[in-house]
Amino acid sequence: MMHAFEVIVIGGGHAGIEAALAAARLGARTALVTHDRREIGRMPCNPAVGGLGKGHLVREIDALGGEMGRAIDATGIQFRVLNRSKGPAVRAPRAQADKHAYQARMAAVVAAQDGLVVVEGDASDLLVDAPAGSAPTRLRGVVLSDGRELLAPRAVLATGTFLGGLMHVGDERTEGGREGAAASTGLSGALERCGFTLRRLKTGTPPRLWRDSLDFSRLETQPGDEVIEPFSFITNELQTIQVPCHLTWTGERTHALIRDNLHRSPLFGGIIEGTGPRYCPSIEDKVVRFADRERHLVFLEPEGRDSAEIYVNGLSTSLPRDVQDAFVRTLPGLERAVLARHGYAVEYDSAPSWQVRASLESKPVAGLYLAGQILGTSGYEEAAAQGLAAGVNAVRSLDGREPLDLPRGGSYLGVLLDDLTTKDITEPYRMFTSRAERRLALRCDNAAARLLPLAAAIGLLPEAELRRLRARVAAAERAGRVLRTLRCRDLVHGGSVAASDLVLQAPGGLDAPPLPADIPVELRDAVAAALLPAAGEPTLPARLVEEALLQAAVDLRYEGYIAKQDKMLARQGHLGNLELPEDLPYAGMTTLSKESREKLARLRPANLGQASRIDGVRASDLAVLSVLARRWRDEKEGAS
Repeated sequence: MMHAFEVIVIGGGHAGIEAALAAARLGARTALVTHDRREIGRMPCNPAVGGLGKGHLVREIDALGGEMGRAIDATGIQFRVLNRSKGPAVRAPRAQADKHAYQARMAAVVAAQDGLVVVEGDASDLLVDAPAGSAPTRLRGVVLSDGRELLAPRAVLATGTFLGGLMHVGDERTEGGREGAAASTGLSGALERCGFTLRRLKTGTPPRLWRDSLDFSRLETQPGDEVIEPFSFITNELQTIQVPCHLTWTGERTHALIRDNLHRSPLFGGIIEGTGPRYCPSIEDKVVRFADRERHLVFLEPEGRDSAEIYVNGLSTSLPRDVQDAFVRTLPGLERAVLARHGYAVEYDSAPSWQVRASLESKPVAGLYLAGQILGTSGYEEAAAQGLAAGVNAVRSLDGREPLDLPRGGSYLGVLLDDLTTKDITEPYRMFTSRAERRLALRCDNAAARLLPLAAAIGLLPEAELRRLRARVAAAERAGRVLRTLRCRDLVHGGSVAASDLVLQAPGGLDAPPLPADIPVELRDAVAAALLPAAGEPTLPARLVEEALLQAAVDLRYEGYIAKQDKMLARQGHLGNLELPEDLPYAGMTTLSKESREKLARLRPANLGQASRIDGVRASDLAVLSVLARRWRDEKEGAS
């Protein structure tokens, strides 16, 4: 039997959800193919959303009309802003999720979406029209393993770890994309027949512990923030009873047990062939790579408000079950821990991302889009961002419209897509603020202002929500104009201080709207008036007014730095031909990140332009490298 759609999305994870919702909300007849509709939105690994770089992505997804930020606001059980003691550019929200509530909410949103049909089944093949002359191979639809055919001119592959998935625990090997779920075995062959190159990647997950087997008196408590900062601009205010996390550490006994059993590890025994994530290594990998470390931090994170299971963040492993039982109990507070589930590694097929365009449409098959772990990324947030872009671009292409214009200088989503499509990603890719050259301008507080024009052009946001977003952006612009025209005298330290030097502290003082406590009365009144809604604008909740003021003040404070940063980037562009001598001593350049040092030393790029195209060489390191290379060359010439 054949069923006709306009867009088919394969996979019900974070990429698939955003792709399917975006396509359906833009009016396309959409099918979401998944093994089990009850598993839509499942969090198979860390029960959390956000973090450094990742929280920025979630704010951008939200501003463009995606679902992830709203879902975590509704189901989070602990909220924190990371890097709060540092500058606003690198601060980022993070939340622990009630994984079961998050999954249930996402499944309900998908089920309620008009124009979106959930099809249970396993996609096993692609229907394509063979190329004629210079015309490319073109997608016609998807074949399910039971013989059903779904016809559509566009499809998004968001298969996660299910594509050729193989799970490892010690010497046990089981086909599957995650515990209790079968692998997708047919699609890999279908992709290869269409001309795709595939490679193996690897990820892993830690054990889960029964909560009542832990000794919390020996653990350090990590509470959430007193004032919750939501992810979504739609959320007015969050007042929820937060659930604490806890901290403990590995020690020498832990490391000795692991070292003594490395011969039983599939990772070190050569059984696992896939490349694992550099920034989320297994505990056995950490013990080997960082042999000088006496201990490693471990976070104990509840999997839900009422869940009996604890996620052990920092102990990802594929060691045998008996070894896991033993080394877990060497940690303080876990001496009597009972494992609810053991950790495991999973290998899966991915398609190197040079095979897709910036729109995420594949080069081998026209009409086929890829998103998430199939493109070599790791993390829910990176997957969701790609899913949103792929879903929107698939629909836009149906009537010949251009794909989204997302330059890397304007958003973290732009950085992500540019990195994926211009670099050869050889290991699971994770977003960091250091990957963005213009990170001073790409902040969580100004995501709405940066992406408002694009959000309006895409059309995912209902009119009422778009009006709220416009009002939030306009309030920040008005407050910025007031701050720009005034000078403040007699602040905390006395003397004359420019408005750009205001130190933002906790809100207080005026009844409405709330303002930083250290702003003088005359300035407070002017700014308060600027933040009130203009004619025709909706009234904003207090938290969005406060956020608008923060953005205005930070914009002003960073203005000179951003201008300097942009000049430096322009100069770097001209420095693309700066020669990097073959004997440059990268290993000793400790101001560069370890990953950059390793990859530069191995690949030995001829110039700065080549270095900029190496996956893992951070934007922040390129500026340092240009200075170090010239200094080293000058010193060498002076010595001769």
